[in-house]
Amino acid sequence: MGLIGAGWRAGLFASVVRTLPERFRIVAGLTRSDASAEEFSRRFDIPMTTDAEAFLGSEPMDYALVCVPRRATVPWVLRLAARGIPVLAETPLAPDVEALRRLFAELPDGARVQSAEQYRLQPHHAARLHIARSGLLGPVHSACVSTGHDYHGVALLRAALGLGFEEVRVSGATFADPVLSSLGRDGWDASPCVRTVGRLTARFQVPGRGLLGVSDFSHEQYFSPIRSRHVQIAGERGEVFDDDVHLLAGPADPLHLHLRRDVTGVDGDLEGKFLRRITLGERVTYTNPFAPARMSDEEIAIASVLTSMTRYVAGGPSFYGVADAAEDQYLALLAHDSAKDGRPRETDPDRPWAGEPSVLRP
Repeated sequence: MGLIGAGWRAGLFASVVRTLPERFRIVAGLTRSDASAEEFSRRFDIPMTTDAEAFLGSEPMDYALVCVPRRATVPWVLRLAARGIPVLAETPLAPDVEALRRLFAELPDGARVQSAEQYRLQPHHAARLHIARSGLLGPVHSACVSTGHDYHGVALLRAALGLGFEEVRVSGATFADPVLSSLGRDGWDASPCVRTVGRLTARFQVPGRGLLGVSDFSHEQYFSPIRSRHVQIAGERGEVFDDDVHLLAGPADPLHLHLRRDVTGVDGDLEGKFLRRITLGERVTYTNPFAPARMSDEEIAIASVLTSMTRYVAGGPSFYGVADAAEDQYLALLAHDSAKDGRPRETDPDRPWAGEPSVLRP
């Protein structure tokens, strides 16, 4: 693949590629400054350039991975698609609705573009979604996620509810969340202080199918040890609540099960430290396809995205196309709009991606 960008997210992708060299290879990278090109090349041993035409004319690539600021994503997707290069675009696909509409208006016929939305591929989320789709819970009618912001939270909700492009009523509200600073991207705060961060709560109602999704998230939940993350998926016969599963097997016969993380390298196990699988009793709900590589859950999800993209460019199925990525961002933007004035928003039935197939609709 070719890599456009040299920021924090680009570094995560490059780290995964370095961990799995038998599966992936970055043949060239493009960034805006000589300093970032030099630093990224030194860290990951990737040939980097600041010359876009040199990048596009370098060693043939199966696809380009676009990890740039959100306002630059659509221009890069269109530029690459015009040259017939398949694109894997980091999230979000576009900064606003206008840019989303521009993408769909100008994207060439037959363009091969996918989104790098990874949340539903993180092992524990994948295990929860497996249970939701297995029939154990009965028909799923509601979900509440407090585990990722905006489009990430929406992507999980849509996956849990099996929601394609039905009409949705969106209500949003923001709250102040004062919290002691602790852990961030750059490590632990040596001088903790109370700071106020924004918390967005949004309700997504689907009247046509009687579904409800709720997203509630503060950015401190990504790193802070005092702001935990939660997922609930409810059906007629039971629910998933984080890693607990509650079922009614029959009259006066409730079952309370737990998702168990099977990790090696513990106690006297000398296999090395890696996730093997996740189980619910005797049922295997997730198997790590990259074991025994030592990877975090986020890195496993990224590797899963790259694997799906490899299959896609070789003629395989779409796994998260621009229509699903556009819907995730669109619904998140509506939630923010609603939070500004307190008025609910209705989805536009004429949004251009609504007629496309969704990988989430059963």
